[in-house]
Order: sequence, then structure tokens, then C-alpha cells
Amino acid sequence: MDRRKLLYSILKELQEGNEPKQTDYEITYEQWGEMAALIRDEGYAKGASVQYADNTVYFVALSSAKITMKGIEYLEQNSTLAKTYRGLKEVREWLKI
Repeated sequence: MDRRKLLYSILKELQEGNEPKQTDYEITYEQWGEMAALIRDEGYAKGASVQYADNTVYFVALSSAKITMKGIEYLEQNSTLAKTYRGLKEVREWLKI
């Protein structure tokens, strides 16, 4: 899995006002939680919620997440990905490229 592409896709969907979900991607719930925590901790979005129990992800929500300026800058800095990204409908194939 290309984490840069995954991060780009999640941020792009947040920017578009969509709520990406773990089921949109071929990743485990643990990986989903790690990405949500990365987005929150790096300041790419506010309102991302990740909760743990015994170091295991048990709850992830991006329903209240809003992209920040830092997240927008990430999208702009990775404009080469924008040329090939087609949205959630084709995200699984795009991640494999």
C-alpha cells in the first residue's frame, strides 16, 4: 500500500466534503486508525477521532473532520497525484498503480 496515495485520497475526499471510510480502501481497521491518527497528529485535518483500547484501534471517525491549511498544502505539494486521482469509485485500482 502506498501510504502517500492513501493520505492524498483521504485528504482530497475531506476537501471535497466527503467522508471517506475504511471500507472504501482495501486496508485493515488498524491501518485505517493509523492513517486517521496521522492525519490528526500531523495537523492535516481537525476533528478526526481515533480511540484505542489496549493499544488496539476500536473506533475511528472522520465524519467531523475538516481539512486544514496544512492538509491543503499537502494536496498542492503532491499535485502529480492529482493528475491520476479519480475519486473513491476507482481508489482501489489507483492505489495499486
